[in-house]
Amino acid sequence: MNKMEKVLFVLGSIFCLAFLGSSAFSQGYSSEFPTGTVGPTYQSMGWSPYEASWLIGHHVRTTTNGALGQISSLVIDKTNGRVALVVLSDVPNIGGEVLPIPYGSITNIGGETCDFNPGSMEIGVAAGAGYVNEDPTVYALTYHPSWSKFYGLPSVMDVGWLTEIYRHYGQPPYWTEEGAKAPVAMELFETNKLMGATVQLRDGGTAGRINDLVIDPSGGQIAFLVLSDVSGRSTDLVAVPFGILSDRGGDIFVLDTTREQLALARGFDESNDLNRTRWAGDVYRYFGQQPYWTEPMEMAPASEESEGMME
Repeated sequence: MNKMEKVLFVLGSIFCLAFLGSSAFSQGYSSEFPTGTVGPTYQSMGWSPYEASWLIGHHVRTTTNGALGQISSLVIDKTNGRVALVVLSDVPNIGGEVLPIPYGSITNIGGETCDFNPGSMEIGVAAGAGYVNEDPTVYALTYHPSWSKFYGLPSVMDVGWLTEIYRHYGQPPYWTEEGAKAPVAMELFETNKLMGATVQLRDGGTAGRINDLVIDPSGGQIAFLVLSDVSGRSTDLVAVPFGILSDRGGDIFVLDTTREQLALARGFDESNDLNRTRWAGDVYRYFGQQPYWTEPMEMAPASEESEGMME
């Protein structure tokens, strides 16, 4: 064996020993520290949420720039945690009545306006008084005599009425989506009933007052309640998952949490927190809720940031 062959032999031996050693180490490491399981990877919501108080007051315009009305309130589906309808006031030609339309009938929500989305609705425009002076869509929606049943809000808002509204405006009912609750179980009420309402704790004490709602625009999901006047805090606002709210009738709203948990929750800063998906997930986990934008699996540990809520 010449000198070069000896060198190659030594190098090859070293390589084999290193390979076998690393393999044994790997096996030993794996047996001592088996692969752990963690919660799901939280997907980015891709959202740009806004508060209900910001949406209320927006003007709705048609695709041909006609003024259809102004958003004065929202109809909430408590069962599915969704904005079911937006309610328009200052609507032409309907005698001061409000006009409820599906949440999906508004798009391109901007600083002060949003567009009316006709969906699969067929808007037939027949000649009549005022037609030549008005936007054709506004005319069609407010002059058709048989459509007057869609004006105003009934004293009892039920699923049958909501279904008719969606069918009339050519919007697919969101409650037919996978995972949504059956229509017969819906609780529907206006935001006027929620905004400013006092909420109780599950033990009967006062939790605070509903200051606002945070809406995920992708489907009208109500992500959070924003509370003010929270017991044990100063002027802080606190965001809690909408799902911990229940309605016990007679305008009595209850949060499934404790005074201590609310007192230790991190304050809500709308200027910094609204667009932070990590913050949103941490709030849900802090209150023991599965974020609705994730798969229904075991929840991942809260981040160090959420653990700071307890400090």
